[in-house]
Amino acid sequence: MLIGCGKKDNIKVGICVGPNQERWQKDRDFLTQYLELQKAKVFVKEANANEKLQAQHAQDLIDKNQVDVLIIIPVNSETAGNIVNYAKSKGVGVIAYDRIVRNCDLDFYISFDNVRVGEIQAEYLTKIKPEGKYALLGGDANDNNSALLQIGQMNILQPYVLKGDIDIVLNRNVKNWNADNAYKIINDYLNENNELDAIVSSSDVLSEGAAKALEEHNLTGEVLLSGQDAETDACRRIVQGKQTMTVYKVIESLASSTANIAMSLAREEEIPNSQMTISNGEKMVPAILLSSVMPVAKENLRMTVIADGYIDENAVFVPVNNN
Repeated sequence: MLIGCGKKDNIKVGICVGPNQERWQKDRDFLTQYLELQKAKVFVKEANANEKLQAQHAQDLIDKNQVDVLIIIPVNSETAGNIVNYAKSKGVGVIAYDRIVRNCDLDFYISFDNVRVGEIQAEYLTKIKPEGKYALLGGDANDNNSALLQIGQMNILQPYVLKGDIDIVLNRNVKNWNADNAYKIINDYLNENNELDAIVSSSDVLSEGAAKALEEHNLTGEVLLSGQDAETDACRRIVQGKQTMTVYKVIESLASSTANIAMSLAREEEIPNSQMTISNGEKMVPAILLSSVMPVAKENLRMTVIADGYIDENAVFVPVNNN
């Protein structure tokens, strides 16, 4: 990217949030904080998992608020390409935040190493149970991260499968990353099958639904259950023995890096530390994949998410009511 005189002051940034789980509220707040520290004016729109509403929000941010840069967390990685192309036609730079937008003229993509996240999930469970019947609960099929997570999971699981030690008895994507959909998938399976040793769940939201199904079938603590995002409810389930682990991603580092990229993009400056490119189907998109991810379980929960101030200790270690 060229260094030019460009826009230096009064930079306006739009944040277009698609999904509506707890984790994304933290991203929204961190992004706003780090952009405002750099004197940007920030406009936030939240679509609550409605892709049509997200498209309208993006158009409003571009046309009414006249933002210089749009940060988008897409509901649908495919259809959000129309948002990107509209923004580019209006001279607005676009950053895809933690979910790539496909088949469009995207300026930048920043995320975590989602393949590594999937590996961490499968590594943790296979160390506990290197043999048995495994279920895979993947995210929405329209989210590119779902495929990356499964690549990572299978990097670890495939050798066990080839040896005959692990049998993958269920492999499903969950529409909209929805807990109720995850519950139905696991519950339907358990209604027909008694044997299950582990569920490689791609996110804590999916784990919520899976944990509910396991509890109803008296399998809490018997079936291993992974997750991702270190949400408060998930950490509480870990303490209570209802979930085995989650993956903590240091989203503050993702948000601060994104804020820096947005300011550089608005000022038409060179973006540092962006030697990587990733294909989105139309172009090789400059990208950064952060490696700040780690497993969290009962034994290290206080040393990670609580020590970092990511979640409140009192919200996780809730006294159990035995009445």
